[in-house]
Amino acid sequence: MSEEIIRYMVNGEIEQHIRMHINTGLAFDEKIRITKAKLYTFNPKPREKTWKDGTGKVQKTWCFQPWMEIYDEDGNVGQGPVSPEVWKVMVPLMIKDGTARTNLEWRRFFYWFYRSQEQYYSPMYQLEALLFDLIAVKRGVPMHRLLGASRDWCDCYKGGGSVLRTDEELVEELLEFKRQGYTATKFKIGIRDIDRDLRRLRLVREALGPEFRIAVDANQAWDAETAMTFIRKAYPCGVEWFEEPIEAHNSMDEIEKLVKMMKAEDVYIPLAYGESVNTLSTFDAYIRAGVEVIQPKPINYTMAEGLRIADYARERGCRITSGQSFMPGCVFGTLLREGELIEFHKPNSDYVEDYYSRKGELRNGRIWLPAEPGAPIRADLEKLERDGCLAAIQIME
Repeated sequence: MSEEIIRYMVNGEIEQHIRMHINTGLAFDEKIRITKAKLYTFNPKPREKTWKDGTGKVQKTWCFQPWMEIYDEDGNVGQGPVSPEVWKVMVPLMIKDGTARTNLEWRRFFYWFYRSQEQYYSPMYQLEALLFDLIAVKRGVPMHRLLGASRDWCDCYKGGGSVLRTDEELVEELLEFKRQGYTATKFKIGIRDIDRDLRRLRLVREALGPEFRIAVDANQAWDAETAMTFIRKAYPCGVEWFEEPIEAHNSMDEIEKLVKMMKAEDVYIPLAYGESVNTLSTFDAYIRAGVEVIQPKPINYTMAEGLRIADYARERGCRITSGQSFMPGCVFGTLLREGELIEFHKPNSDYVEDYYSRKGELRNGRIWLPAEPGAPIRADLEKLERDGCLAAIQIME
């Protein structure tokens, strides 16, 4: 972190954001004592088509994320997807502890339990989402309305476009998004063949037309000079944003260098960053480096902190987008402003959504969330079992 950023933090302008997860946002009065939990785990299944982005591994399988139900002493249930830390440590500790706490008190409890270690921010979000679901069901309201949403929809786009697809397959996949009703897309580039990436961008632009919004994502594959080589020729294609062209964590100088190069040559494509990090100080560093599309991803921290990051970025003139499709994306999206997009990522969401008994509905580039109490998704456990996905059920009490 640069001396300038450290001095900026010490001056106190963002000090209120530094201690994540112990702020008072999205706090409810219900005292929740967890007495029982049930965990469903699932088998991996082969993908119809393998998947790869510019820097990741080839993915040949997909797996429905472990699903947990938590029960309070009155029999109310909160449920949703969880990671190992939630079921191995957090929920068993809640049951053993036996104390009734509000969601904010549980947030603070685990924040200090982990002494603010960043790798536990995502499990802390997942746990709080279970509590939000339980409270929303108890109150008889959808989760997004519980959290303060004034509408039942969010703007969205469909991401896809594996680097393994042929040109023809890529164009057809993105055309299908348009036929489904999406008005924006993002596809993958960055396998060190810039001519191929440019050819595919031009083909996609021609196929989708001039009004359809197209973004590209290099998944941190390049340095500033390589990214600039791409930008010079991609600029006439009308790219909505260029996501993570450069390494996301320790390359602020390189990101700033790329921004200055684009401005100097007057071939500017907005850079997008944020899905790979979980502290506001890093978002601040992006903004100071010239990033204009900020991507808070609430699964990386609590929902309240995601909203604080979005507010912080807007105040500095940035645009907001985010990932995570139905959970937590759609809920987060209803709390954002109109036009701020949530990504539905085809390689993962298309498989998983087949196994939801409850989910939103796409209408003209917006996802409308269900009106039922609780979270906008429910796992279809019977179908998962019927199709050989269910591996085991574990009960904790």
